[in-house]
Amino acid sequence: MNKKTNVMIIFTDQQRYDTIGALGYDYMKTPNLDRLCKEGTAYSCAHSHNPVCMPARHDLLLGMPASAHGYYANNEKQRIKDYSIPTLPRIFSDAGYRTAAIGKMHFSPARAHHGYNEMYLMEELPKHRYDDQYAMYLEEEGLGHIQNLHGVRPHLYHTPQLSQMDLANHETSWIKNQTIEWLKKNNQNPFFLFVGYIKPHPPWDIPKEYRGMYKDCDLKEPIASSRSFDKASQGHWYGDDDSLEQKRKVREAYFTTISMVDDSVGEIIEYLRERGDLDDTLIIFTSDHGEMLQDKGYYSKQLPYDSSVRVPMIIRYPKAFTPGLIKDDFVDLMDLLPTCLDVCDLEYPGNKESLYGESLCEEYPLLDREKIICACEFLGPRRWVMSRNRRYKYIYRYNGGKEEVYDMMLNPDETINIIDQVKGSPVYEELREAALEYEKVYGPDGAVDQDEWLVFEEEAFDGWHYGKYHLWSNSQTQAFYHNNQELRASTLYSEMLYAVSDLCISGTRLNQVFHDRVWMKDFSRKAINYGDFNEDMLRHIFEE
Repeated sequence: MNKKTNVMIIFTDQQRYDTIGALGYDYMKTPNLDRLCKEGTAYSCAHSHNPVCMPARHDLLLGMPASAHGYYANNEKQRIKDYSIPTLPRIFSDAGYRTAAIGKMHFSPARAHHGYNEMYLMEELPKHRYDDQYAMYLEEEGLGHIQNLHGVRPHLYHTPQLSQMDLANHETSWIKNQTIEWLKKNNQNPFFLFVGYIKPHPPWDIPKEYRGMYKDCDLKEPIASSRSFDKASQGHWYGDDDSLEQKRKVREAYFTTISMVDDSVGEIIEYLRERGDLDDTLIIFTSDHGEMLQDKGYYSKQLPYDSSVRVPMIIRYPKAFTPGLIKDDFVDLMDLLPTCLDVCDLEYPGNKESLYGESLCEEYPLLDREKIICACEFLGPRRWVMSRNRRYKYIYRYNGGKEEVYDMMLNPDETINIIDQVKGSPVYEELREAALEYEKVYGPDGAVDQDEWLVFEEEAFDGWHYGKYHLWSNSQTQAFYHNNQELRASTLYSEMLYAVSDLCISGTRLNQVFHDRVWMKDFSRKAINYGDFNEDMLRHIFEE
């Protein structure tokens, strides 16, 4: 009897494409991912079809875009659109595999299993401690008093931080330990295992063991600010006034969390190697989307530029993927479901024609790997759709019906919008038509009106929408922590102080973080609603 092929998908959060040393980005310290590249095939033009957490994860889950699952953007109150559509873990469960999810899933509700036999969750902001295995673990280890499990979000969301716990109890260590323990208990049962890291998603909380890892390194500089159509109604963009030191520390912290993931992943893969299961396991390493990381003057994701939409993707399975090969085919996360089924010789139980992607093992692919389309957001001013070929990228923004075109050969940084030069040309018409056709078939209802784009009246986005400081982060406190208002406030305050206590990591003191009037008013109001913040606390946070 032939042994079934195992599957392990290792999924990071918010990891941009240019963060693996072996792929030409030698400022990165990623020895384990470098080795994975040498032993597998890397896809240098992999994209997230929708560069936001929930949409990207559901794209992978179903092998279909938001028109099927309903998540055009994050919405934690929303349920999946159609529970009858086969999901990747359910197909493997039905085929007799032991299936498990470890780490971040970002489902709604949190414990919706979508076909997984077992779930060991570690979510960013669990609503209940008992819903989250990592939160339960911390309580069992005597660390249940820690309020901010994955870094402090209010006021410090994009500020590098000293972790509230040591490396042994940090989230990256828990993922590694939980995964290896699960593999030990699994013995030789065929498995489908999803390993979901929260990092390098902010907050970037660094244990002292990784302090200063990129301190003296020659890091890649951000792409020059070039915000095409997003105009801050307040007259400035959040983060622009940060010192060079603060901006540098952000990049150091982001890269450090990737190196932490690299160490964790390395131990998981080494365990598979030691027990002799490595070559019988399809390993896929990728991420849900990238991070702008100051490029073009932006932070975060949800944008059509490469720093946001391109992700790393490495596939190790020497029986089907050539070791050491780097392919520049345009691929995305929806190619992974058919790839897993193809490698494991499983049939898709639904209408195969409804799948958006195609197996990456396909010898004679039907998909055009010379083009890619991405789209993001519910229907409204912030929605956009992007189509590109090898040389040009076209973007349509529903906000005012604005268009952008970039020559990716001459201007890979996407700083020069050449729409006026190419409008009406064959390449413009081709890419525009591809984007428009996508919206007709897969876009939100009403996105296209009589074969033309819907246009929303242009509005100016505030500087916090894609800037460093997001107003919504001020309300992202841990809901289950404690009913005592005074204790909640004092704990949050003390953890904020501790988080920026090491200038080698943070590059700033608490009272130097940010002093915009709108921001200070927003934080103060939300902090007082959360706990009994007193005037002395607020004065210390904002008094220069």
